[in-house]
Amino acid sequence: MKVVLLPGWHENSDVMRTFIDGRHGIDGLAAYGFDCTVFPGGRDALRDRIDRFAQFLDGLKQREPGAFPIATIGYSAGGLVNRGFLRAYPERVGEIAATIQIGAPNTGLISNYIANLLKLMWIPHRVIDDLDVASPFLLWLNGCSGTWVPTHNPKKRRWKLDRTPWTVPEGHRALAIAGRLAKEESDGVIRVDSATLEHNLPEAIIADSMANHLNLGAVFDIVALIGKGFRADDRIWHREVEIIARFLRGESVT
Repeated sequence: MKVVLLPGWHENSDVMRTFIDGRHGIDGLAAYGFDCTVFPGGRDALRDRIDRFAQFLDGLKQREPGAFPIATIGYSAGGLVNRGFLRAYPERVGEIAATIQIGAPNTGLISNYIANLLKLMWIPHRVIDDLDVASPFLLWLNGCSGTWVPTHNPKKRRWKLDRTPWTVPEGHRALAIAGRLAKEESDGVIRVDSATLEHNLPEAIIADSMANHLNLGAVFDIVALIGKGFRADDRIWHREVEIIARFLRGESVT
């Protein structure tokens, strides 16, 4: 199966090669027999990037018509792009055999809580605006908005969807992979309920003290190290590869 990987906003395209080629003798998706390519990263707004992804698939289809339908893997905001493609181009859903997300902010980020981190990551304001929980982009993508609800911390509130969201087209194979750090309901950046669209998407949860979001657990990132203390290691990413391989083969991921 042909697999297209979509990087997040703070990751360049080469970072996704970890999933494809492996690292330190640990297998990536290529060793499982998948033919992988990477959609080039960019700094355009999310809706624009979805259209650019559609153009990318047009080019891929011209070069490799026999490769379709393909599978897509979106990391972080890249997960909003591959799911957003299904929303924006319903007539082309047949081109995609399966949609997989890793740490995707499907219900957005409470951007003012991590504003300094987002600035360190050099994420453009227009992209931060798209990622905000109440953004017009997420209203379009999910078909619903939300309301603020209190938490045990009086200084913070949580955004909760106000009705059942749109997920993917009926019958489409999808999987949301989320990380959960010790004693947290997030991977350090994305909450589990955001990554799983409040548990409306089929999900696989990796609970580990190093299930961090920013560097896939494998790629050194100075922002991730300074901002969150996340280190580069081989503890997590290969577990994501194994989950993806099982899912694409039609096997259980639980």
